Amino acid sequence: MTDTASSAHLPPLSRRIRLRHLELLAALGEHGSLKHAAAVMGMSQAAASKLLVEAESLLGASLYERTNRGVLPTAAGAALELRAQRFLGLVDGLSEEVQVAQQGATGRVRVGVSPACGALIPGALAAMRAAGQDVVLRIEEGSSANLLERLRDGRLDCVLGRVLDSQDLEDFDTLHLYNESIVMVADPLHPIFSKPALDWADALSYEWVLPPQGAPLRRTLAFWLARQGYQEPSCRLESTLTLANLAVLRENKALVLLGSISARQFSEQGVVRVVPLPFDGIALPSVSLFLPQDDYTHEPMEVFIQALQEHVRETSA
Repeated sequence: MTDTASSAHLPPLSRRIRLRHLELLAALGEHGSLKHAAAVMGMSQAAASKLLVEAESLLGASLYERTNRGVLPTAAGAALELRAQRFLGLVDGLSEEVQVAQQGATGRVRVGVSPACGALIPGALAAMRAAGQDVVLRIEEGSSANLLERLRDGRLDCVLGRVLDSQDLEDFDTLHLYNESIVMVADPLHPIFSKPALDWADALSYEWVLPPQGAPLRRTLAFWLARQGYQEPSCRLESTLTLANLAVLRENKALVLLGSISARQFSEQGVVRVVPLPFDGIALPSVSLFLPQDDYTHEPMEVFIQALQEHVRETSA
């Protein structure tokens, strides 16, 4: 009897493979070595090696190549590492789903938000409430790279951020939301507004809050200023955290860069005033929502996407 014929009489894989097998594959994907994976799982390396052999036998495929430098994933192993991480991320979220259901909510969406896009969340939440949708949002803020990694392994449901050329996005579906220009803002009582005529020499004489060195916007700004014959302004705070930047703006009379939509929202609230000096030729990366490519779209996610798109349309109008 062939292996194929034998496998036809076996119970489904879901009834044979254990959660421990998946935990090992996920740990191997995260730590890259059997020794470290075993330590994370609280077992000996020999026990982890045995567990790996069991997983390969159950799956009927070689998942790792044994070398003098440790184990290296085959194509099947690399694919299963990612699947295991996503599955465990979903399992870890089950307790939260139970909690929100007990509170009477219809579901929960775990949203990763890059710092420059956080201003969209209150409007999206308000749009959901106006539509009578009781969905809980769990927000995590971080760099785009870290958030996309958490989305890749199932610990987030979506990521709201900007598309950067350097990022590998082939594992995700990308829902474009909007493009926006860059705007300079200041405290409404900033002395720059007392000038009879604004120019760049005046603006560059004040302290600025800028993104960190090496950030795409920082590099673009430096190149743009150099083309105009200017050097970078004084900067005592390097930050992409919008709320922190706005606090410094008030206390230190610093100038801050924002996307045009965020700048308009904060300006309407009286928090900032736009400095009318244009950044001709500087474009911000587009704001998009990133979703797992092969994941199902559950109802709470559809509600959030619809509310987000509605808020963007109203804000951009």
